Amino acid sequence: MKKRVLVIEDEPVIGEMMSILLEIEGYKVISLDDTGMARRKLHAKEVDLVMLDLNLKGENGQSMCAYIKGQADLKHIPVILVSANSELESIRDECGADDIIHKPFDLEHFIAKVRTHSGGGNFI
Repeated sequence: MKKRVLVIEDEPVIGEMMSILLEIEGYKVISLDDTGMARRKLHAKEVDLVMLDLNLKGENGQSMCAYIKGQADLKHIPVILVSANSELESIRDECGADDIIHKPFDLEHFIAKVRTHSGGGNFI
């Protein structure tokens, strides 16, 4: 079964680019810009990894990450913060994210981080 990656990104071009990269690597991608819908997908056990932007409209990514890591049924799901924020390392530590990717990112670096936290790629 394909590993399922939830991309939470409110910039359509960036979300689409991340989704395409992940699909090429063999992942099933759910791309959302709404944390409310993301919570429903997470609690429905439809996600193996979360790629989370910090600067979302409405709830920010740091709050969403803290929510995921604070839920007994979700805290095992790896969360990778993806942002251009200069404080990304300290935000990771504060919210409990598993890793970070700075925007703009190198494509190979992006895929390597995803593979590290998903157990590999090409799960067809």
